[in-house]
Amino acid sequence: DGAGFDTRGMAAFFERMQRSVRFYESNSPAYLRTHPLTTERIADASARIQETAYRQVPDSIDFLLVRAKLRAYDGEAREAFAEFETRLRDVQGAARIAARFGLAHAALRKRDFVRAQKEVDGLRADGFSSPMLDNLAGRISLDAGRPAEAVSRFKEGLQRSGLRPRAIVYGLIEALIADNRPEEALAVATDEISLTTQDPQLYQYQARTSALLGKRLAQHRAQAEAYVLNGQYQAAIEQLELAQRAADGDFYQQSTVDARLRELRERLAEQRRDGL
Repeated sequence: DGAGFDTRGMAAFFERMQRSVRFYESNSPAYLRTHPLTTERIADASARIQETAYRQVPDSIDFLLVRAKLRAYDGEAREAFAEFETRLRDVQGAARIAARFGLAHAALRKRDFVRAQKEVDGLRADGFSSPMLDNLAGRISLDAGRPAEAVSRFKEGLQRSGLRPRAIVYGLIEALIADNRPEEALAVATDEISLTTQDPQLYQYQARTSALLGKRLAQHRAQAEAYVLNGQYQAAIEQLELAQRAADGDFYQQSTVDARLRELRERLAEQRRDGL
């Protein structure tokens, strides 16, 4: 409750879990389990809920936006579009913002770029601001075949947020690639990797842009790191072996590849010894 979540959701969560794993739970004795039976969890959660005073927890605007976006991409685009148009007649406040956001996504999915942009502009005119809206604005331009405009929109979104949301960073890289600016796209990916080394998608972008620039050693080295983060050590080793054979790296780059290759071979051998 102190975290801002509705405490009643805990019992409902365990009830849903029980429905999905009922067969497995009924065929395994409780003393062999590392966690209590789901029925015990439901009973305990329900008892604790009875001890707390009821408090209505409103949904956050971010939750409403994500839910609207998921609905926009579920089923037929035209059905989602019609549903949001109908919903707009009856809702106000945060629910209306979410409905317009969902409608814009449904319009984008239908490739009705004019309507999608109209909803984004309307939300901005009403004073609404969100990294999710900035990302949507960039995606509209990108999908409409206006990559230079998309680059500007994604950059504006990054400046507004100040937090470098990953979705906007991805969009900026894709827009730069689409606008035939792979060197700039590579610089963005490399800068982001210097801030966080645990995102395989950034390494994928680094590999892709390096390939576009004809940098084979850098391409295979980046692809190897993407595989490492996904736990695919054998594939990473194969990429580093390709990097070794590339003839476009200097002594330092080759030495780095050699050292990383030795490290991954040792790690893979250790895994196999441990039977992993």
